[in-house]
Amino acid sequence: MTEPTRQQILEAAARVWSESGFRGATTRRIAEVAGVNEVTLFRLFGDKASLIAEAVRARAAALGVAPLPDVPRDPSAELTAWAKADHEFLLLHRGMLRTAMAEMHERPECAEPTMEHPENTHRDLSGYVERLAQHRFIPSATDAKAAAAMLQGALFADAMGRDMMPQMFPPEDQAPATYVRLFLRSLGATVAALLLLLLPAAAPRLAAQQAPAPATLSLADALKRAEQKSEGVRIAIAGVDRARGQQAQADAARLPQVNGSAGYQRAIQNQFQAITERFPSAPDTTGGSTGGTGGFGAISQIFAAPNTFTFTLAGSQTLYTAGKIPAARAGARAGRTAAEIGLGSARAQAALDAAQAYFDAVASDRFLAIAESSLVLTERALTQTQLGREVGSASEFDLLRARVARDNQRPVVIQARGARTTAYLRLKQLLDLPLQGELTLTTPIRDDGAPVSAPGLAPLQLADERTITPDTTAGARATVRQAEAQLTASEFALRAARRAHLPSVQLTSTYQRFAYPPEGTFLPSAIDLYFPNWTVTLGLSFPVLTGGRLRGERLVAEANLTEAQQRLQQAREGASLDALLALTQFEQAQAAYLASVGTDAQAAQAYRIAEVRFQEGISTQLELTEVRVQLEQARLQRVNAARDLEIARLRLALLKDLPLAAGGR
Repeated sequence: MTEPTRQQILEAAARVWSESGFRGATTRRIAEVAGVNEVTLFRLFGDKASLIAEAVRARAAALGVAPLPDVPRDPSAELTAWAKADHEFLLLHRGMLRTAMAEMHERPECAEPTMEHPENTHRDLSGYVERLAQHRFIPSATDAKAAAAMLQGALFADAMGRDMMPQMFPPEDQAPATYVRLFLRSLGATVAALLLLLLPAAAPRLAAQQAPAPATLSLADALKRAEQKSEGVRIAIAGVDRARGQQAQADAARLPQVNGSAGYQRAIQNQFQAITERFPSAPDTTGGSTGGTGGFGAISQIFAAPNTFTFTLAGSQTLYTAGKIPAARAGARAGRTAAEIGLGSARAQAALDAAQAYFDAVASDRFLAIAESSLVLTERALTQTQLGREVGSASEFDLLRARVARDNQRPVVIQARGARTTAYLRLKQLLDLPLQGELTLTTPIRDDGAPVSAPGLAPLQLADERTITPDTTAGARATVRQAEAQLTASEFALRAARRAHLPSVQLTSTYQRFAYPPEGTFLPSAIDLYFPNWTVTLGLSFPVLTGGRLRGERLVAEANLTEAQQRLQQAREGASLDALLALTQFEQAQAAYLASVGTDAQAAQAYRIAEVRFQEGISTQLELTEVRVQLEQARLQRVNAARDLEIARLRLALLKDLPLAAGGR
């Protein structure tokens, strides 16, 4: 028998076995599906068990998923393509896999070949995770095998249970990408890799950001860049430009308005031309002559002209509006003032957000250093305890305790490393810096242990070397000043609405030149063929019947004024409360910092004593390590408190221009 026929039998056997299991896969049914004689099966394969085992083995060997690359370039795209291929394989062969699991104990020779695929994919995926750690896409590959099993388990459970419980799983076309996203997140992958997975269209932009970030960045540079890149500041600038335009419109209403126009008119049919042609010479009852110009004389040249060219220059000047224009101008000025105050508030908020992100990144460096030093100490303690156990000076309990302390510290280091990566990425994103590349922050968190001057009595020295005197009065707050400007604008708007029924006086003048080119020409050939028409009008206008429109406008203006008054009162109350909260926050941050300084000093003294005790043989290495961990915890609290104090100091300094916090209504 030829090879294609043998392959046909193996395919038929694998299909029948997948659908019906070993007992249901009779040789007669396999022969029918393969289109051969049943005797041929026994002649080629001996018995049914050998046939099915070889069929399953042949199918498992012929199918597989392309391996992951040796050098990771784009983890999101590479893992998604790999997971999609593996998911499609599992969906296609889920019947065979289900049968293999069901008959694992009864027919291991048939089920074992199906285990080659998951073993190979697990080995490939675990190696890829280790390579991700080597190329710094993830912090560590300590749990590479467990992570690989997690992703494989998600794909396997999806393929096996989708047709029975579809509501439990994401859409089939989105499932691999969803599982890969969670997989990378669990490993602490960078935000850039996740963005490539979530937004494939962003790949070119992120690829362009592979250039190294600036080597150093100070707090002053960060604040300046934040103001340039902040969307809130740009929106506020647009608001100022809009207010300037509205003010220009209001100012233009009191200035002369001049408009020019030119037009050409072609008469297709003209009644005066028809009359002239029908009555070319009207009877002269006075004994005079028409001069050969037709029944209407020279005037017929104007009315009967087929072509007319007009040039118009019109001007107008408003003389009296009962105060409506001054009210509109004052309201526009108030609106511009409010917009400029809003711009200052947006800049202050952008500076505060940038400072928070900057100090979070600086603090994350300290947190990581503390966690790594603690890990070194626990490993040193474990090594010494193991030596003590070997010579008999340490118990098994001491060894277990040291090993547990070391193992508990490893996740802390991984978490601190991930938190540092997140803090730096947030800072880079806020400042619109490239996400890839190292960045060194040059402005440290001040930690001199000295108390800060009482707020409101002395200027505050900020970390970016600025000195600002805080102003916590309610009247100085940007929100209050903005509400006052809005109230002024509403008052003038109401004044204009109340005077809308008063008359207005306007002077207008229109100067025109008319020309009537003869047939066959477009423009007259001489200036004296342009006939002038100049008028001056002094007009008085006043509303007579508006159907209640003016009353409606007045009601709207009154409601806007009432609302502006209440918003101003609300802003003043909120500003007073917000100032008290800012002062309280500053005082709490300073108290917490000073307390942490004292705790740090006490912990350092305790560690020095523990060192002496250990050198004299009075205490154990574990006791020394515990005291050292307490010292590191005290330093961690001190870093946190110093960061909070920097933020509180900056917020108090910028309080005058900041918007109200959530606590200030």
